[in-house]
Amino acid sequence: MATVLGSVIGLQVMLAAVSIEVLSAVRAYVTGESLYSKGQKNAQLHLLHYARSRSDEDYRLFSQSLAVPLGDRKAREALQLDPPDEQAAREGFLAGANHPDDIDGMIRLFRWFHSVPFMARPIATWTEGDRVIAQMLALVERARERIEAGRSGGREVEEMATQAPLLNQRLTELERQFTDQLGAASRQTKSLLLALNLALAAALALTSLHIVRLSLRTRTAAAAEVRRRQESLQLLLDSAAEGLYGIDTEGRCTFVNRSALMMLGYERESDLVGQRIHELIHHTHADGRVYPADECRMYQAMRQVDRVHVVDEVFWRRDGTSFQVEYWSHPVMQDGLVSGAVATFFDVTERLRTQAALRESEQRLSRLIDTVADGVIAVDGNERIVLFNRAAERAFETTAERALGQPIGSYFANGDRPKLRALMAGSPGQGNGMPAHNGLHELVGRRASGEKFPMEASLSRLSMGRSVLTTVVLRDISAHLAMREERKAREALEASSRAKTDFLSRMSHELRTPLNAVLGFAQLLRMTKQPALAQAQLDQVRHIEHAGHHLLALVNDVLDLSRVESGRLNLSLEAVALQAVADEAASMVEMLAKNAGVRIHRPFAEKAGVEREAWVVADRVRLRQVLVNLLGNAVKYNRRGGNVALDFESNGSSIDCTIRDDGGGMTAVQLAHLFEPFNRLGAERTGVEGTGIGLVLSRHLVELMRGRLVIESAAGLGTVATVSLQRAQAAAPLAPAPFAPSMHAQLDGKGLNVLYAEDNEVNVELVRQVVSFRPAVNLRVAPNGATAFIEARNDPPDLMLVDMHLGDMTGLELAQALQRHPATARVRLVAVSADALPEQIRAAMDQGFEGYLTKPIDFRQLLQVLDGQMPVDVSANRGSC
Repeated sequence: MATVLGSVIGLQVMLAAVSIEVLSAVRAYVTGESLYSKGQKNAQLHLLHYARSRSDEDYRLFSQSLAVPLGDRKAREALQLDPPDEQAAREGFLAGANHPDDIDGMIRLFRWFHSVPFMARPIATWTEGDRVIAQMLALVERARERIEAGRSGGREVEEMATQAPLLNQRLTELERQFTDQLGAASRQTKSLLLALNLALAAALALTSLHIVRLSLRTRTAAAAEVRRRQESLQLLLDSAAEGLYGIDTEGRCTFVNRSALMMLGYERESDLVGQRIHELIHHTHADGRVYPADECRMYQAMRQVDRVHVVDEVFWRRDGTSFQVEYWSHPVMQDGLVSGAVATFFDVTERLRTQAALRESEQRLSRLIDTVADGVIAVDGNERIVLFNRAAERAFETTAERALGQPIGSYFANGDRPKLRALMAGSPGQGNGMPAHNGLHELVGRRASGEKFPMEASLSRLSMGRSVLTTVVLRDISAHLAMREERKAREALEASSRAKTDFLSRMSHELRTPLNAVLGFAQLLRMTKQPALAQAQLDQVRHIEHAGHHLLALVNDVLDLSRVESGRLNLSLEAVALQAVADEAASMVEMLAKNAGVRIHRPFAEKAGVEREAWVVADRVRLRQVLVNLLGNAVKYNRRGGNVALDFESNGSSIDCTIRDDGGGMTAVQLAHLFEPFNRLGAERTGVEGTGIGLVLSRHLVELMRGRLVIESAAGLGTVATVSLQRAQAAAPLAPAPFAPSMHAQLDGKGLNVLYAEDNEVNVELVRQVVSFRPAVNLRVAPNGATAFIEARNDPPDLMLVDMHLGDMTGLELAQALQRHPATARVRLVAVSADALPEQIRAAMDQGFEGYLTKPIDFRQLLQVLDGQMPVDVSANRGSC
């Protein structure tokens, strides 16, 4: 009996092990069927999308989704070989996403029971499903070849679009049939194992009747075995990574695995089993709205007797927090009736977070590309535009929506399209995924309006498998080319300005040189006492001097106007006492007014001391020049016995200086042409002298002093000129700056050694005549720079008068040579030149010249230099007497 009992027990244990193995394998096939179904459904979804969009991404997702069904097919075909190829079967089940620990049991279950009717039917259905999937793959591949060839239409593509829903319907039917058959096989296996276990238990019970003493031990072992099997079944459920739970028709939980408990925040099965699970984990939408149980899509599996797949809902944990889930609900059939449902779910929070991060990264990249100042266009292998950023939209004056899918050549001039195509094909992308560049190229683009524009473009190609992506980065260089032309024009203008400056310098020199002789010898004639000139001769000399000074004033005004218009006239703006400058200007015009029989009145002189103290922002010398010009016009164009009033008054933040006369005035037509250079408004037909540029120059000077000049006049009523300047704070009185001590004493009987470097004999003779007024001065003359340097080196003079334009060198070059030699380094230098341009004067003073006398020479200034009484006031050396 002990042997029989042992045999029965051994058989019972063997049956239990087989039961566990079989149930584990059945559970693995159920799980695999879920993954198979999921992959097939996803593949169908992406196939439908691909049929509509022809997108490479949808094709990739379709192929990826079929990996599970194709892997399972490989395993099935390997096991149906004779003999079975178990290694290939393992590889297939692994490719089908089955758990590695379940694969051996699945292989054994297939080999043991593949011929049993309840297993043969699911396998046949499985085989039929694989055949339909193969048919689907062949259909897609034929259509894929047409699409990659650039022919999005055709019979194969239309066949794919037409057959895809039919194949989907067929696969859905086969899937439902496979599920039912697999469920039936599972139940039959369970029933068979249960029957065998019951039979053995009965045998064991019968045996225990004969072995009373062993009955308790046998019952204990049987109970332990049952518990072990139950635990094994639970372990099967708990070994699944996804959450699993079952519900009955009333929504009460019938079982739950460990993964589900952990994701939901529960510790024991008893916390959920027997409870209405919807009210615990599925009661509320993600946005806080109540989720009624009768609307729950999980229950649709029972109501519709069909699998339900949901990806956009949340489950709620025990602590009140929620998480995103993807779940499947499968109806459980018993005797043809729905007895409940089994739910499988995953926590997809991290996956959704990753997808959101990916979308955000794509959006960030898109925004970054849109913020690039240059146009960016990406082109596929068919030269069709797949990316068109905002800068490209602005450049081509179109929208990305219109540009996408268009050939890139349509946005370039016809003549540049072959060049563009050659550039796109000329640099193949590198195989390592790095782009290949081919430098900058000038092309001609075409806007949506048809307008052409120049551009610079850089092309790079990136090889990605069989496809090539070409990126074109372009920039509208219309403004750049315009700037280039503007720069050329500016350079030409600067060259012209330099030429103009050189011309003015030469003109000044060439005009002042003969004027120096004319005015100089006229002064000498007037100063001659032995014999004295008759009155008629003196009048003739005065006419010569008057005409010479008039020509000199014209030259000075032309030079000033030229410098103002070219922006090279520099002013020193400071606080200036307006009364002092007005007094100086009136005094300078006093003799002209006396000769013309015109009286000049200064009402400001009669005001109180505070009212007379008006300070303005101005350049003192230029302000005096403006007032002298305006006063001179008021006198010259007045009538004999007329009056001129010079006054000023406060006007808010400015001071208005007015010059009013009661002369003939001007008409409105004359006022309209008042500030035209060299237009004397008909005065050239009268005996009044003038150049026609004094007022033009005066207005420019006032504007450079941040002021305004306004002329008001009426025929027969006289003219009023108003100079408005900004008010300034009174400046502190400055002590007169001490003059640099002279290196030679004032002429008091002792001789002065002077060397004059001059290449013009007329100028030399004039200076000789002037120096003759100082008998103590010993004058030597050097006709060129080289001779002057040699004489100065051999016998250093006390003073050198240097012309700036010598025959063999310039005065600056001579000064540099003298300063480099120890014997002549301390010789005092004074320039005597007809070049009166400020740039030349500034260069001479920077080179070490102590003074700069401009031709025509003012005898008094030259004699003062010789006497050592005062330094040369360069700013006043404008040829005035």
